[in-house]
Amino acid sequence: MDPDQPSFRLISTYKGGEKPLEGGYLYLMHRRVAEMTRWQCEQRGECKARATACCEIKAGIKRKAMDTQDSSHHIIGEGMLTASEGTAAAAKLPKLDSLKRTIQRQRASVLSAPVQLTALAELVLPAEYQRTAKGE
Repeated sequence: MDPDQPSFRLISTYKGGEKPLEGGYLYLMHRRVAEMTRWQCEQRGECKARATACCEIKAGIKRKAMDTQDSSHHIIGEGMLTASEGTAAAAKLPKLDSLKRTIQRQRASVLSAPVQLTALAELVLPAEYQRTAKGE
């Protein structure tokens, strides 16, 4: 998945509505409860996935985790601020520990450590790292 592309976005329909697109799957609006909108996967018979308005908050948290090195608590706090006070979306977010793991997974996917080598012969450097700034 391209880190520059947000994983959650709204797609305009030909009738003037919007459908969420998350992870390559489209969702249909299932119901609206107060300030919360719930969607279900477009492939209802095969997929039981559901999405709520808080997906946008979680997507913002994931984006911020990849863009900055702020602490997990700081990123989650800013994500919560994007939800207006009193909305049900903030209440539907996963637990704090789950959000922290999400941030760690996002960062690990971008900043994954190289595989530990067992022999010097396994070391392969890309061309841009084979010369010094002076060209030596």
